[in-house]
Amino acid sequence: MPLSAPEFVYVIFVVGGGLFALLRVTYYLRSSERARIRRIEQRERFESVNTATPVENPTTIARERGVESVHTHFSVLRRLLIPLIAVTTIIMAGIPFIAGTSASSASIVAAVVAVVAGVALRPFLENAIAGLVISSSGLVRIGDTVRVDDLYGTVEDITATHTTVKIWDWRRYLVPNSRMLESSFFNYSLFDTYQWAYVEFFVAPEADLDAVCELAVEIPKRSPHFSGRENPRCWIISIEKDAVCCWLAAWADSPSGAWSLTDDIRRDLLRELRQRGIPLSMQHHRWKADGPPIANANS
Repeated sequence: MPLSAPEFVYVIFVVGGGLFALLRVTYYLRSSERARIRRIEQRERFESVNTATPVENPTTIARERGVESVHTHFSVLRRLLIPLIAVTTIIMAGIPFIAGTSASSASIVAAVVAVVAGVALRPFLENAIAGLVISSSGLVRIGDTVRVDDLYGTVEDITATHTTVKIWDWRRYLVPNSRMLESSFFNYSLFDTYQWAYVEFFVAPEADLDAVCELAVEIPKRSPHFSGRENPRCWIISIEKDAVCCWLAAWADSPSGAWSLTDDIRRDLLRELRQRGIPLSMQHHRWKADGPPIANANS
């Protein structure tokens, strides 16, 4: 059946729009891939905790793995998006030809295709689309330090179906992209890597609080992980029946540095308080810190 002039214009317009979309998506994927690889190559740390590892050159290995992951991720996106755009363009361009067939036949075929595709591809499509949203929005990037489901680690890989988080103890935690997009999580590297590290401790009510705070603010300065961007702060958080709750906080340049800084603060603070005879309330002590392995864990 020959096409009318409006139908011919419509087909040309759809095909042209499809070609433009293909070129635009291809350019966007290529530029985004280069930007991600450049960001990974410029990143200096890939560990959530400063430690000596049994792996030789762990940063180099993590950087190479991250670059390979980016290549794989964008390769999957190309295989998903380019055929999708091509098929959509062909279907839309074929509407004038389908219009000549019976409406019932066309609806049956469309319904069968939709049901089969929906059942078979739904999990993959959900995670693939979620992975595309995560990657394009910059919510999570390879090398970011995150806390997901109360597990602390760094993002090691983002595939078309899941995100791999390397936990601080080197276990791998796999999170489906759809759940990663729906659930809440901490990203300590989203806009910058600075972290306000703190330690909570308790002293007896009879302790000289001015002397406690004067001593406490000098403790973080001894640590090599203290950023020096601002003087440490000491606050009196609460006064209880047989204890006074204090917070000592200081800036670190990275989440891994913050974890090491809180460890240095605990060691030096406990030693100095004991040496100077400042009474502690160990009955209430929890020595809190926002860091691995579990937030506000006993130590």
